[in-house]
Amino acid sequence: MSAGTLAAVYAVAGALVVSTVRRPRGARTWWRWVAAAAALGAGLGALVTWWLGDVEDVLDVPPTWVDRLWVGALLAVVGAAVVAVVRGGAGRRVLAASTIVVTALATGLAIDRDSGLFPTVGALLGVSDVSPLVVPVAQGAAVRAGRTSTPAAPDLGRTWRAPADLPSRGRLGSVAIPGTASHFDARDALVYLPPAALVADPPPLPVDVVLSGQGPGAAPENLVDAGRMVETLDTLARTHHGLAPIVVMPDQLERPTNNPMCVDGPLGHSETYLTVDVPRWITSHLSVQAPGRAWAVSGFSEGGTCSLQLAAGHPELFASFVDVSGQRGPLLDGGAQVTVERGFAGDRAAYDAAQPLAVLAARAPYADSAGFFAIGGTDSRYGPVMPVVAAAARAAGMDVTRHVVPGSGHDWSTASRGLGAGTAWAAARLGLTTR
Repeated sequence: MSAGTLAAVYAVAGALVVSTVRRPRGARTWWRWVAAAAALGAGLGALVTWWLGDVEDVLDVPPTWVDRLWVGALLAVVGAAVVAVVRGGAGRRVLAASTIVVTALATGLAIDRDSGLFPTVGALLGVSDVSPLVVPVAQGAAVRAGRTSTPAAPDLGRTWRAPADLPSRGRLGSVAIPGTASHFDARDALVYLPPAALVADPPPLPVDVVLSGQGPGAAPENLVDAGRMVETLDTLARTHHGLAPIVVMPDQLERPTNNPMCVDGPLGHSETYLTVDVPRWITSHLSVQAPGRAWAVSGFSEGGTCSLQLAAGHPELFASFVDVSGQRGPLLDGGAQVTVERGFAGDRAAYDAAQPLAVLAARAPYADSAGFFAIGGTDSRYGPVMPVVAAAARAAGMDVTRHVVPGSGHDWSTASRGLGAGTAWAAARLGLTTR
């Protein structure tokens, strides 16, 4: 939503609050009641955010100061409005109700702007406006000619010469990637083809599989709407003669509230989907370089954890990974015991074996793997995780880069900037740019 629209909502809310709390003629104790009710509401708001956010951890991240201040302000307004309803006339009651509705809207918009999750109404409603992908004829011809899955070309950034028919921007579209081997009921994936993939004679390009997080509204579209992946990739391609990786954004969840944790278990065979079905679709439909050195996997939050898991467990597929604000390993709300019971059918050994730090130690040394770790500078929950997993990856022989997004927490501001920096790092490692 635009800054102008937000400002208008805030202004209307402010005007309604002023009108609602205006002292009626002859109400001598009015301000005492309004002040007391507003203070009670603000205190209740602080208690609610502390209990739900810090104690119960309902959203898996602590509330920001924006969350706390706006919830406190909303309940303060509700308190003042209650006074208007009880002590005012019929007109004041209608005004008070309108004030609560508009202030609640302003609160939701302010919190959403802070988190960056729903930048459009369509994103809020879970409605995708991404059209089905139109794969260029030349891509299909390259696949049929056996030019797909060619070995990695680390010097493509030096040898590529952009042809006259190079488009100015890449192409985004949705595709259905069936769970043939995994029987995983994934939602449609998004695919970005850079300008170099849209020319008459496209070169085989590297691949980056990018994963969104898990939670309310989670979907591959988050990476485009809130993560600004298309802007990031178009900018990269514009500065490197049309070169960027082919980016596939599959659904590793099935639905927003489900978290298979990128393993095969009772919650879904997400790992097989991502390591068998998705690569099989990519190599059979697009002109790409072979998995391994020319493929990366990236993600934010739960998707960041997945990227570490997949790169640690499948270096033959993904020799590079970008982990933005990930956890130490697969974990469901409720802790390790709940995770073992629900995600691993009670098998503690399977849970322990799936932890990335255990996989890294068991498979070390890694011959040619590298990882990029990013975290928000104010992220008190996931921030301490990054140095631990980065150190484990380095100890296992991986080339490790660390990046901190200043002034940002566990939100889509961190995701967009962290994935942007990670994409630039991956492009250089994949041979598309020079460092």
